[in-house]
Amino acid sequence: MLFNSVNQHCLERIVELAETRTVEAAEDIYDERGMKLWAKGKPVSADLQEKLLRRKLAKPLETTLAVEGAVAFGDIASACMAHIEQNPLLARIATRDAIGLINGMRNVPLPQPLRLLLTTAHAKGSSSFKHAQTTVIICAGIAARLNATDHDAQLLLMAALVHDLGEMYINPDYLRDSYQLEPAEWKHVASHPRVGQLLIAELTTLPAAVGQCVAHHHERLDGSGYPNQVDRSGHSRLGSWLAVADSVGAILSRGDDGAALRASLALRIVPEEFDHDAVAVITQALRNGDDVFGTTPAGDFNARVQASCKRMNAAMAEAEALVARGPTPFVRHTATNALALLHNLLKSLRSTGVMEADSLGAANLDGELVAEINLVIREIEWRMRNLARNLHLRAEAQTEGSPLERIAPLIRALDGSGIPTTA
Repeated sequence: MLFNSVNQHCLERIVELAETRTVEAAEDIYDERGMKLWAKGKPVSADLQEKLLRRKLAKPLETTLAVEGAVAFGDIASACMAHIEQNPLLARIATRDAIGLINGMRNVPLPQPLRLLLTTAHAKGSSSFKHAQTTVIICAGIAARLNATDHDAQLLLMAALVHDLGEMYINPDYLRDSYQLEPAEWKHVASHPRVGQLLIAELTTLPAAVGQCVAHHHERLDGSGYPNQVDRSGHSRLGSWLAVADSVGAILSRGDDGAALRASLALRIVPEEFDHDAVAVITQALRNGDDVFGTTPAGDFNARVQASCKRMNAAMAEAEALVARGPTPFVRHTATNALALLHNLLKSLRSTGVMEADSLGAANLDGELVAEINLVIREIEWRMRNLARNLHLRAEAQTEGSPLERIAPLIRALDGSGIPTTA
């Protein structure tokens, strides 16, 4: 089992929790050879951290610890109600039926390991815990509007609550908003959906459908997501709904001006990415004639548009060269898939009117339109960077033919690191 080896980053977070909350062994803790390491009832401390990191355990640590006042679903439901009252955008999504689905989860038991991890996240006041609440609310809105059964709604809301717990096992430096990951570093963050799925499978008795939703919450129907680039054929309906909710929640949680329009734009800019039914109900719920995109970003509008187009053209040229002359089937196939995704991005860019707006210049455009176009460019740039990261992941996993070396120019072009900013 993966979790019989103690994860340094998760343990550090639990030990930090123990500084302010009572966390103790719920049973004797043994290593794999039967040596007793920690007695039942003994509080967690830095001493435990020293002992555990050097050994493999007989049972996963998360199943042997208990925290006083651990988070339960009733606490989550109450927090969601408060969140809805405080956030008018979430109030647009949370219909009476959606609120009923959330309240219906109050008495649903949470597995003890998940309660420990959720309490750890909550105690730090982390944005991930607030994001989990937001995602639960949005999932409830989708499930209510699309008439999900009570059973499916319960699975979806459980998955929404725990979908990012895999991040507890990642170096926190990689999760900071201010830290821009290189493609080679992305594999650490990209692992969290799979870690979350394994956590559910190995440490709980929750249905496999919950774990599958968690595994796919960053996947996209066109195969552009991560960690495994699962396309439409491998997606479940509930997993595709969670992907929509997670994306919308990330935008709404930031509280930026024009968040509702930004969320709708992110869902619709590449129509092949997301479940159309879920997109339709969320964009309809968020729609309000008084919404605006917010202030126009500082900087040269035309220069940014031209730089993004130059970056996309360079990436397409690299991909086309690999399709034609790639030395192995893997390289040619990977480049073909990348080229198809780039064509989708180019189609989306053209459909937004960005090209025409660029020819007119920012001085001749309404400020609100300039703000919208800047958001379009930001979404396109993010998707190119995400594609670079995914290509690195796939190539690094191959052991024959040095594919990473072969596709490195394409990765650099997509990431923007190999394209000069001036002509």
